[in-house]
Amino acid sequence: MLEIIFCASPLNSKSVDGDYAREAQAAVAFSLPYSIISYEALVDDNDLSGALKRIPKTEYLHPAIYRGWMMTPEKYAALYHAFENYGVKLINTPAQYQHCHHLPENYPIIQELTPKTVWIKNGDDFSIKAIMKQLEPFGTRPVILKDYVKSQKHYWHEACFIPSAANKIAVSKVVQRFFELQGGKTEGGLVFREYVAFEPIGIHPESQMPLSLEYRIFFLNQKMIAIYPYWDEGKYPSLVPPLKTFQEIAQKVKSHFFTMDIAKSQDKGWLIVELGDGQVAGLPDNADVKAFYKLLWTYIMVNGE
Repeated sequence: MLEIIFCASPLNSKSVDGDYAREAQAAVAFSLPYSIISYEALVDDNDLSGALKRIPKTEYLHPAIYRGWMMTPEKYAALYHAFENYGVKLINTPAQYQHCHHLPENYPIIQELTPKTVWIKNGDDFSIKAIMKQLEPFGTRPVILKDYVKSQKHYWHEACFIPSAANKIAVSKVVQRFFELQGGKTEGGLVFREYVAFEPIGIHPESQMPLSLEYRIFFLNQKMIAIYPYWDEGKYPSLVPPLKTFQEIAQKVKSHFFTMDIAKSQDKGWLIVELGDGQVAGLPDNADVKAFYKLLWTYIMVNGE
């Protein structure tokens, strides 16, 4: 039987984190057992035994899905191997987690249907001269900045969007502010992506970031199990994106459980924004959580897992 692993509340180690309470209730509704780990012990204190102190040991390995906060591939690998000693086998191996978690890992698979991307990995030259050299293929086109995992999109104009890749002053200011907001650290390295104008559906009420016509698709063993509007803000039209091409690409993704975020551009049609590990990908507030867990339960019953 599949087990769900949630993060514990930082205020009550015996309870599920409040942001995952709805999911825990849905798991119970479909008789999916769940356990909790201390994310803080794992990530902040580097205490594996403390993180797993509420995980019961079983004699035989059984499958599990982690539903919790993001962590680095290194932390995930430590968690994955520690779980094996408890009889728990997470659905994605460390290599599969990193494959979807780090954009440069999966870029070769999605590059034909995603904005042009370049990157500089941690440990390489982050000088403005080196950065401008990497940006040369974009010419004067606008780009956005992120690391291997996420951007500072809610600081859109100061730490994400660069109006011209050839504007050294603008590039320097955005990179500097990005580093400030990241505490001087990046996961993986710096990533620059061609800015693509997507179909607008509004403006974020707090950050003033433009909201695009975007959806999040969940795949389980390369089969699409759910699709949701990405944004809880903004007005979505009543349409279903064309999915055949994205389902074909999903067959090449090296993961058992992952997400694919897609958005409609104004002049290039539907594109892939990014992939993500399904275990750390959030369900939008608009998602029917119980229906999502019913899909997981149905898959388990059909496949006998």
